Parts: sequence; structure tokens; C-alpha cells
Amino acid sequence: MKNTIAKFSHAFRGIFYALTNDRSYRVQVYLIGAIVVGVFVLFDPLERWEVLFVLLAYTLMLVTELQNSAFEAALDRMHPERHDDIGRSKDMAAGAVLTASAFLLLVIGTLIVGRI
Repeated sequence: MKNTIAKFSHAFRGIFYALTNDRSYRVQVYLIGAIVVGVFVLFDPLERWEVLFVLLAYTLMLVTELQNSAFEAALDRMHPERHDDIGRSKDMAAGAVLTASAFLLLVIGTLIVGRI
């Protein structure tokens, strides 16, 4: 039981670190979070499946941003010099964040079009 609690503390410490030290993650949590809340307010009432889609897309974007930030930090630490392969790896991780963000925009856009 103590080991399980320790694992959760590591995860929460990582999220807290990202909130306090990673500008991209903070922007996505607060700014995009405000947009998601705005969607809930503007389109109230939402069907359960609509709420789940919006929350799934938002969570996917946040998870992807956390992974991207962790990946970039590790690569910067291991290879502080500029290297083309490292740059491409970081670009692909950023592309994953962009893809997840585009999915969130698609979900929100679908809600908007469905109500016009």
C-alpha cells in the first residue's frame, strides 16, 4: 500500500512541477481549460457523450503535452548540443501535441456546427 501511495505522489509531483515550471502546460491547463468550461456554459445542456468527448479530447491534449515536455527535458539534458536527429524527435513530439489539440478543436467545432 505504501508503494502505491508513493507512485501517486510521484505523479502528482510531476503534474505540479509542470504547472509551476512549464509555460506550455500552464497555457493548456488554464487557457484551453477556460475554453472548455466556456463550451460547457455556452452549449448547456450537453449530452453525456458530448461531455465525454470534450473531456477526452482535453485530457488527451494535456497528457500529450506532459509527455512532450518530459521528452524534451530528457533530451535536452542528455544532448544539450544541437543535433538534427534530436531536433526531429522533438518536432515529432510537438506534432503529437498539435494533433491532440486539433482533435479538441474538431470536437468543439462539431458541437458548434451541430447547434447552428
